[in-house]
Amino acid sequence: MKQIILIRHAKVDMDNSQKITSVLLKSWVDAYDVADIHLESLPPQELIDLVESSSVVLTSSLKRTIDSVKVLGIDIYEQNSLFNEAKIPDVGIPLLKLKPKRWLTILRVLSLFGLGKKGTSLKASKIQAQKAVIRLEELSAEYDTVVLMGHGGMNWFIRKVLMKKGWSLQANASNKNWGMTILEEIKG
Repeated sequence: MKQIILIRHAKVDMDNSQKITSVLLKSWVDAYDVADIHLESLPPQELIDLVESSSVVLTSSLKRTIDSVKVLGIDIYEQNSLFNEAKIPDVGIPLLKLKPKRWLTILRVLSLFGLGKKGTSLKASKIQAQKAVIRLEELSAEYDTVVLMGHGGMNWFIRKVLMKKGWSLQANASNKNWGMTILEEIKG
């Protein structure tokens, strides 16, 4: 049975406690994209076993996914920006200060309602996920188990597209750090 396994990267070693304005959020995200993963963020044994027994492992082109696979000691078959995290809308609210993770949550929800420029819109994220699924399905035609070390938001979009295409969600999906989502191809 063919499987596509979506995994969210390890915890990133970034300070999330300082409140910032939305104007400063882009700089915070840029720093997050190049930050190291947290040294104490270790995967569960079940994940390690699953990845070690997989046919092929993919990552986004962002450092945190690549470093997460390195922790597992597994070779990366392909790094591809198609699997990068969904963009967040850029808003300019200079006076309100929130923690970065709170901003990200709010802006992701707002993007679901259409907020965002062309490259950061819900439509753009859905198109990116559809292209990512095409690549995943190409590889699943050749390999039995395809693992993607990706990101919470984009993995969620990819999962939705795969399920619409007939892939079956196995057990519980998790978007937490080191969380797994396992999908199996349903033969018709």
